[in-house]
Amino acid sequence: MTESFITLTGQRGLDLATGELIAEPQNRVRQIFTNMFAAAQESGSGINETVRLVVYVADMSRDRIIVNDIQKELLGEGPYPPRTIIEVDYLGDDFIEIDGTFRLPGETSDALEFLAPAEAFKPTATWSLGVKTDTHVFVSGMRGINPENDQLVIGEAPRIRQAFENMQMIAQAGGAEITDAISLVLYLTAEKYLEIFEALQKNYWGDKMLPPLEINIVTALNDDDIVEIEGTFGLT
Repeated sequence: MTESFITLTGQRGLDLATGELIAEPQNRVRQIFTNMFAAAQESGSGINETVRLVVYVADMSRDRIIVNDIQKELLGEGPYPPRTIIEVDYLGDDFIEIDGTFRLPGETSDALEFLAPAEAFKPTATWSLGVKTDTHVFVSGMRGINPENDQLVIGEAPRIRQAFENMQMIAQAGGAEITDAISLVLYLTAEKYLEIFEALQKNYWGDKMLPPLEINIVTALNDDDIVEIEGTFGLT
């Protein structure tokens, strides 16, 4: 039996006994992770098989801190799964939702390999740059951070190019090439950045077929950034 994956979407901090949202913010976020990990475990996966998290928040500066704190509480010093966190304006009566993807390991599956090449920039919170499974490489949302100084690159096109470079670096660390992408998710704060993204993407894919691309216009990214690119890559 080979590995497979399950995805839990739109997870909220509901008390399963009452069906009501937990009131206190930290307890609500804790409940999301508790519910999600329990569901994964029932399916034959678990907390240590998390390969992708996408966190939707109403207030980046406030809610990111809460998520970091709860992940530290549950996972200690890590390693932490790949994660993308975005601010959106469509959460209704809530302030946070989380999507999670978990591996169902095969009988002979190796342990997850968390990717942290020495030449890459260093994550500053509770997430890993990427993770390698038997058949895939999952790369966190990459931004235009210069690995030489861990600072955002100045200029729109140079920054988006650096995001591609960072994604390529992590994919290669897991044994994949950027053109092995089986899906990309693009988060951008304004539609005008899509044209830059598409022009730069041609430099990496050339004449090869482009992977499926999901595009999300969001309210804000971390550090008031403009673009974040998340990728999943197949291993042959």
